[in-house]
Amino acid sequence: MRATREHNSGSAPAKTAVTNTNRAALRAGGMAVVIAGLGGITWFTLELLPPVLGFDDTDNPAVSLDYLRQYPQFYPLAGVVLFIMAVAFVVASFAVSDALAPRTSSITRRSLSALGLMSAAFLFMHGVLRESLGPLLYIDGMNSGWGESAYLTLQMLGTHGFAQASLLTLCVWAVGISVAGARSHALPIWLCVLGVVTGLRLVMLITGPLLTAASIDLPAFLWLGSMALIPLGMLWWLALGVVLLVKSRRNLRQ
Repeated sequence: MRATREHNSGSAPAKTAVTNTNRAALRAGGMAVVIAGLGGITWFTLELLPPVLGFDDTDNPAVSLDYLRQYPQFYPLAGVVLFIMAVAFVVASFAVSDALAPRTSSITRRSLSALGLMSAAFLFMHGVLRESLGPLLYIDGMNSGWGESAYLTLQMLGTHGFAQASLLTLCVWAVGISVAGARSHALPIWLCVLGVVTGLRLVMLITGPLLTAASIDLPAFLWLGSMALIPLGMLWWLALGVVLLVKSRRNLRQ
């Protein structure tokens, strides 16, 4: 009897410590995902500024360089936002893994964490390119042709490279979290359904090349739908953050 009482008294502080650790992880993850969602909305807004400010033909490098010369503050600001998002997703990827435990297999949770880290790395590299405005304008000052070539390189490598890679991995991450959360009942079903909806961007990315290979013109509504799914995914991040924060509060009350 004495041994049993000693065991129970010894295990109680350990259980309390584990509960406090899980609550702290959920709270940190919830805050990180909310920060990432707000950062994503800010980044998306900054990307829409050129047409708003009167620079409609952003596919023309000369027009885009003129925009950067007149408004040089927005590119570096986008870089800072991307850096913050990258750090937030590192924290969020591990916190979500903790939220899915113990009803989700370890290989599933580790795979999802790896996807979150990959997306964070892509966001970070896109932020690095956004911070290279100074060298870009310097090259353009020496020779306008060189400047346009440098801008197109950054555009293809950054916007159509790292940015698209980050959005792609984040879509896979969201779908994986939603499926695992629904199966384990670790996340609300409405959140899981919305997460799968945001993953429709994956279907758009696959459908586009297939239609192009079949010499079929891509319908305009597919492109618009693909763009609309980007802010929807960012709103889903906000919802996921709120859910994690609520779960941490429940653990505190328990």
